[in-house]
Amino acid sequence: MLNREELYQAVYDILKHKLEIPTWKSFEENARLNEDLYMDSIMILQLILHLELDLGLNIPDDMFVPKDFHTVETLLNFLEELSKNSYEKERHV
Repeated sequence: MLNREELYQAVYDILKHKLEIPTWKSFEENARLNEDLYMDSIMILQLILHLELDLGLNIPDDMFVPKDFHTVETLLNFLEELSKNSYEKERHV
């Protein structure tokens, strides 16, 4: 199970080193993905793909809700919950 600090660092690293967004210096929990980091829907999908591949998270399409991708904070809340649920599922198998 990944904690919030690990998730924060993973998202930061993906945005800076893999997606190479020019606005990575604005990265903070209150930053809005669209308005502050200038991420469009394609970039958000690329971020999700990297999160799945790099962190081993499974993010089902039916779990995509726009409010979870509004700010870095809402994204981290979503990922924390997803990581917690995945960890609990693995413990019961």
